Amino acid sequence: MYKVNGIEAYEAHNRTELLAGLEAKSEYIFIKGDYYKEVRKIMDTHLPENESIGVALGSAGVLSILIYAIDAVRNSFSNADKMDKKIDRKLNSFEVKKITDDGLLLSLKQLDY
Repeated sequence: MYKVNGIEAYEAHNRTELLAGLEAKSEYIFIKGDYYKEVRKIMDTHLPENESIGVALGSAGVLSILIYAIDAVRNSFSNADKMDKKIDRKLNSFEVKKITDDGLLLSLKQLDY
């Protein structure tokens, strides 16, 4: 069991468990085992929030629409199955909080506001 600020993190060991935690909008999700390496690769492809805010402000929101369109096209042509696409979409609401030798801690972005 992994706790953050006294809150128990949802633990996921595979994509089915991860999707369940994402759909439940768990505040914290700790991904354990070998699956965390795959999720880390996915998270590395997401634009960090501070950069996406900078893009949105610098372009008066125009580039945000373009980024959304590019993501939509990328997802539609992806070889991933429906579950992986859904996980990828939902992971946009999370950020990596901590990386350990055997896991990855995600937190809802909205907790930082």
